[in-house]
Amino acid sequence: MRGDLGSMRTSDMTLNELLVAFNRLSMVQKITMDLSEFCEVTGKGQKEVYALLRCQYYPDELIIGGYEGRRRKKKLLFDTQKVLEWMRR
Repeated sequence: MRGDLGSMRTSDMTLNELLVAFNRLSMVQKITMDLSEFCEVTGKGQKEVYALLRCQYYPDELIIGGYEGRRRKKKLLFDTQKVLEWMRR
């Protein structure tokens, strides 16, 4: 895949790039995202995300329930809008 999808015009995208862009768009329209969706949006692997969570790299407000809630819950969820705002900075 060429470059960042956000900086490309749709007329310049291949079919595969259009499908990836559509998939990402449908993911970010949801209120929450799970770990696999968070990894896809950020471009990091699950092991890397877990390592960054252990050292509390991500802001507390990205994680539903914060870091304390992460230890109690079975499924890790992220606030989609806050993740997108954090990525823009």
